[in-house]
Amino acid sequence: MACWFSLSLLWPFVVNAADPSRLDQGINWHACSVDVPQHSDVVPQRPVPQQPIQLTADQISHDQNSAQTELSGAVKLWRLDGYAEADRLTYFEARRAAELFGNLFVQQPGLRFSADQGFLELDNQRGWLDQVEFRLTAANARGAASRVELLNKQQSTYQGVTYTTCPPGKNDWSLAAADLEIDMQEGWGSATHARLRLGRVPILYLPYFTFPVDDRRKTGFLIPSAGSSNRRGTELSTPYYFNLAPNYDATLTPRWMSKRGLMMGAEFRYLGSRQRAEISGEYLPNDQLESPDHGEERRALRFYHVSRPIKGMTTRIETDAVSDSDYLDDFGTGLAITSTRNLERVGEIRYRLGNWQLLGRVQSFQTIDETLSESSRPYRRLPQLHTSYRSYDNPFGINLGFRGEYTHFKHDTLSNGERLILRPSISLPMRRSWGHLTPNLSLNYAAYDLQLDDSAEESKPDYFVPAFSLDSGLVFERETSWFGHNAYQTLEPRLYYLYAKHDDQSDIPDFDTADLDLKFSNLFKQNRFTGSDRFGDANQLAFGLTTRWFQADNGLERLRASIGQIYYAEDREVQLSGSTEEDPSSAVVAELAARFGSAWQTSLSLRRNPHLEEDNIDKGRFTLRYRTAAHQLFNVDYNFKRNSIEDLDVSVYWPFGQQLSVFGKWKHSYLYDRNMNRIVGFEYGGRCCWKLRTFYQRYVANEDKDEDEESRFMLQLELRGLGSLGQQADRELEQSIYGYQPER
Repeated sequence: MACWFSLSLLWPFVVNAADPSRLDQGINWHACSVDVPQHSDVVPQRPVPQQPIQLTADQISHDQNSAQTELSGAVKLWRLDGYAEADRLTYFEARRAAELFGNLFVQQPGLRFSADQGFLELDNQRGWLDQVEFRLTAANARGAASRVELLNKQQSTYQGVTYTTCPPGKNDWSLAAADLEIDMQEGWGSATHARLRLGRVPILYLPYFTFPVDDRRKTGFLIPSAGSSNRRGTELSTPYYFNLAPNYDATLTPRWMSKRGLMMGAEFRYLGSRQRAEISGEYLPNDQLESPDHGEERRALRFYHVSRPIKGMTTRIETDAVSDSDYLDDFGTGLAITSTRNLERVGEIRYRLGNWQLLGRVQSFQTIDETLSESSRPYRRLPQLHTSYRSYDNPFGINLGFRGEYTHFKHDTLSNGERLILRPSISLPMRRSWGHLTPNLSLNYAAYDLQLDDSAEESKPDYFVPAFSLDSGLVFERETSWFGHNAYQTLEPRLYYLYAKHDDQSDIPDFDTADLDLKFSNLFKQNRFTGSDRFGDANQLAFGLTTRWFQADNGLERLRASIGQIYYAEDREVQLSGSTEEDPSSAVVAELAARFGSAWQTSLSLRRNPHLEEDNIDKGRFTLRYRTAAHQLFNVDYNFKRNSIEDLDVSVYWPFGQQLSVFGKWKHSYLYDRNMNRIVGFEYGGRCCWKLRTFYQRYVANEDKDEDEESRFMLQLELRGLGSLGQQADRELEQSIYGYQPER
């Protein structure tokens, strides 16, 4: 029969028994992110909830002469924030301490121990444990030590220790150290004479090393990264992190490149209750690789700031600048970065008040693609003031809308000027389950003040175009089947009539306007141009037909097919350039999207222009996606646009068992007859424990440039809980292989 008694002592340690299931209870070793709920069932229920210190055992004996109490058989000790178990316990009343023997299990906030023997001082929160296994519950980490010294509630030291974040029974990587200190209050551990091992093979010696035991930050060196490329040679980056305050920090990154020299990089980040900011820069004082296109000094700067000063208001400032047009090609670390043509510099204020949205913006660009002609470079907006209004709660279901904008455009070689836009609109949507009918009327006015040398009349052009549209559609539905499953099929015809009065706009420059790309959804738009410098004249009827298959049991759309075309009653005189369009109809556009099973998806879009003499398919795209729960990926993407694009992109990521995955990518431009991006590589390692990721890449940033392929080799060793050695290869794979997601 178990007996118990209470002691009015103070002891903050939490303790538990040597049963491995108890040691790992509540720790999800199969999750790649920390997910450790604090289960109350780790600690047995206290016999008397209000007592701060309690002991229970099968047998208890007390010696009054020596002031010692012996407890044996299922010994348990509780405190408000702690618990302990052992086979036998000796309590020393004078010293207010306890010695524990056999199958110890000790738990304190964030830490659990199992040991053979231990000693605990209950008042000053000190003690020791021998032959210990431990768990860091906040980091999903574990280890073993010959001896553990408990210094207080938050701090402990370890001798002859090994540490890993791999699941129990797997020591794929480990950190072995002569001494280890863990400070749960600060959230960090530090090791001396540490050896990083893969399996039993040591790969790195560190005389002193610190690492996180939760998600808090600490000043110190971050994991270095290394790699090689034909532009920079062998490179090594060793970032140093400054934890300046809870809401701001900085990182200083020396980056040595064998072909270029030593570059210094710095980043500062700030996070407030209503704002955040980042400023970063790089500086290379002497580029050792001589080039006539740039000087020896190379530099870059980026500033980003966003804030929400009051409810409904957002501000943003973002600016990027580089010293020369080759900077991103020479020092950029990803294909998406090196293919950038214009760097934006923008400051804006957005404010939402009820149905109104207001925007104020200044915007300019740095063009870094020297192949772009002066006339092809974007205008600067200095400034742009925009307002819009939408109201849906009006009598009879009427919707009201308004758009107004004032913009001052600046350019170094093209016409400068100011533009005012006013576009009110009214519509009456009538929707039912079987169809819809929506009449819409808009008034589209734009006025300009151009800085020209001509007469005043030519410098102040304008246009006023009323536009009326009538959008109608029906929905027919029938029961059917989809590969043996009950399904519903719909047939959805749609007619869209548009009339817009012609107003000559040939004397108006093109500040921000382009032809609207013709696809199925754009058949039913009021304007065939993007931007605001043109509003197309129209007297036309668009026809569309869509059919869908829905799975009956879950409503999942298995297939959608659409086809449509515009028929013109009049020629289109308003153009950006060129003569009047006289074709009686537009191109035919068709789209198809299908999902087969749980893994296969495909889509197809085609645009056929019947008015071309030959090869009347002028645009198309085909995609095929395969993705399984086992992270198997296969992608095919073919993209074609007459005289502009013809690319084939094939990528694959394929795991073989739990350890090995291979991946690759091939993107080829048939238009320029050259390979654009080729990647081959593999991943090897245990899930949620460690991963070795390496690949070789050859790519060109701009397919229309006559330049050689760049080559790059990347190697990354990722150790969960410690970080990554080498370059961030996973980020490049996320951009290159559709659907790829590294374990986080």
